Amino acid sequence: MIIRKINKIFSNLKIFDAKYVYIYCDLRNLLGYFKENPEVGAKKFLDLFKKKGVTCITPAFSYTSKGQFDLKKTKSRVGFLSNYILKKERFVRSRNPIFSYVSVGKNRNLLNKLGKSAFGKNSLHEKLYNEKCYFLHLNRPLKNGNTLIHHIEQKNKANYRYEKTFNTKVYEGKKYYGKNYKAFVRINMKSGYTDSTFKNAYNKIKKKKYFIKKKIADLEILMYPYKQFYLDINKLYKRCPKIFITKNN
Repeated sequence: MIIRKINKIFSNLKIFDAKYVYIYCDLRNLLGYFKENPEVGAKKFLDLFKKKGVTCITPAFSYTSKGQFDLKKTKSRVGFLSNYILKKERFVRSRNPIFSYVSVGKNRNLLNKLGKSAFGKNSLHEKLYNEKCYFLHLNRPLKNGNTLIHHIEQKNKANYRYEKTFNTKVYEGKKYYGKNYKAFVRINMKSGYTDSTFKNAYNKIKKKKYFIKKKIADLEILMYPYKQFYLDINKLYKRCPKIFITKNN
């Protein structure tokens, strides 16, 4: 079975030694092995980590910029896995209505400890820096990007973005958490100058030895350590403060 093969690779890579795994994925190929019930495939995949005491975190971005955002009811706009978790798993969802995350597993309550800034003080990316964490990509190429760059941009005060406050009201059922959550957004949304890109950074780091790639049939797996990647991305920005925008010269 495909899940057993994935488990063997993960065990060999020692990813189960992590406390957290931040997952980027396109599950279509994996779920193709569970055509009769795709949700079974998602469950078996997550259970690999949960049974080892590893907490999984994945984006559940809804980009809810106005009105109301409900931690349980508002759907994710970024893929099957996050919506499966919201529907079937025992989860914690962070409260930022623009950039929320969902977590399952032993230490899922980390997401209850985040601040109102999506990428600034007490954000997820700041919290994970001091934890034993890996990024895991399943059929999702790194060249497509990593939202860690927005934390690096905010940390280094990128002049083409600013922290915007949103009036979206955040609820969990009848419980009201408040509003005025924030995200580091482009100053000029119409200007191609500030379009995000990871292409330039990817070309500079793609040969780093800490990137581990494996393939099982039509499943491509990429694993890399959170902190080392963070440090390298931060160095790239400091050397070239326009590396994450389309027109970088």
